[in-house]
This record gives sequence, structure tokens and C-alpha cells, in this order.
Amino acid sequence: MDPTSKDPIQKRIEIISLIIWSTLCVLGYLLFDRNFALGVLLGGLVCMLNYQWLYSHARSAISLTAKQSKSFMAKRYILRLAITGATIFALIVYMKVDILGLLLGLSVIMLGIISYACFIYIFAGGD
Repeated sequence: MDPTSKDPIQKRIEIISLIIWSTLCVLGYLLFDRNFALGVLLGGLVCMLNYQWLYSHARSAISLTAKQSKSFMAKRYILRLAITGATIFALIVYMKVDILGLLLGLSVIMLGIISYACFIYIFAGGD
């Protein structure tokens, strides 16, 4: 396996998450309103960017020693958490996005992981 490429399972989860995210955006717009769909869109964007940022940090930490990588990941975790929190705060306070839509959007990666796990367990026999 090429060390620069992503794991096939991770790629599948990302694709499933993108499909779920786009479906939720469209359904949110059709069934609720533009503000709800905007919340799903922006929440999903924050979630996906956060996930990709975590991936790049973990990838960088692999080349470090155990002590260095622990410190590296802890610092990056705090930075990522602070930036994500500030972004969510700004979306709620200044852009006045729908909070339920935002929460739904922030959950797209988790929904992708759950969907993939259920698919593997139910249809693929757990392999």
C-alpha cells in the first residue's frame, strides 16, 4: 500500500459522508427553510474541514518520535478545538444560522461512520 494514499475504508467513509451531507442540505432546503439548509451546509463544511485537518496532523505525527508526536498532537488538538469553537460561535452569533441544522451538519462524519459500519455488518457479513 502506498504510504501517501488514504486507506480505502477512510475514502469510503468520506464519500458516504459527502453523500449524506449533500442529501441533508437538499432535504433541509426542501422540507424546512433556507436558514436550516445553510446551517447544515456550514456545519458539514466545518465538520469535513476539521476531519481533514485531523488527518493531516495525524499523518505528520507519524514521522515523529513517541514523545514528540504526543506533544505535537496535543497542541494541534487544542488549536483545532479552539478554532472550531470560535467558528461555531461566529456562525451562531453573527450569521444566525439555525442551530439544529448546524448540529446536523456537524454530525455528517459520524453519520458516515455509522452508515459504513451498518453496511459492513448487515450486508457484507462483517468482513
